[in-house]
Amino acid sequence: MKEYVKMGFILLIYCAVAGFALGLVYTITKDRIAIVELGKKFEAIEAVLKDESGQYVVPLDKIKTTVAQVKDETKVIFEENNGKVYSPVYQFDSDMGIVYVLSGSAIGYGGAVSVVASFVRKSDGFMLLSIRVTDYSQETPGLGAKIGEEDIQKRFYPIEPSALENGLRVDKDANMSNLSPQEAKTKGVVKVSDVMTGATITPRAVVNAINAMLSYLKSGVK
Repeated sequence: MKEYVKMGFILLIYCAVAGFALGLVYTITKDRIAIVELGKKFEAIEAVLKDESGQYVVPLDKIKTTVAQVKDETKVIFEENNGKVYSPVYQFDSDMGIVYVLSGSAIGYGGAVSVVASFVRKSDGFMLLSIRVTDYSQETPGLGAKIGEEDIQKRFYPIEPSALENGLRVDKDANMSNLSPQEAKTKGVVKVSDVMTGATITPRAVVNAINAMLSYLKSGVK
């Protein structure tokens, strides 16, 4: 009995020391972590506020000001068909019209795939301006993880409101793998079967996240 008490006391000491050390490390690094996370968020937002030629649709200083001013915590604000939308939602005025930047996720092959996307409000609906897949760390290297390649992500945008009327689909699901990438966009379809052979689940997750964001916007964002 005495040995059990002794062992329990030793384990208690170890747990207390480990807890104190973890708390100390977190206290020292939390500000740095927050800065790094803000930097990553800004990088993604900045990326999706460029047009096809690489020009900003919103002035860079305006992007920085808006991102710095919005202090909303990150939480799920909308969910549909396995796709989730998170706060905050950023809004910018531009020559193209009002631009919304949202973040969302959906389940891929190994876990959640996270996406940041921008949409332009037009008279006939929302146009998908650009996207960045920001987290695909659990997707299979050489297959689903190819979603991180910029050339593949460009297959997802831009897409006009008329083509998004019924949401976005990958070409295999739409049975339109015969189309070119540009032809597919005009029908609300993302052609990836030729560049992500054997990896339909990951691009489908990106599509699900984008569709959830689109549904959220259509649900009444002013």
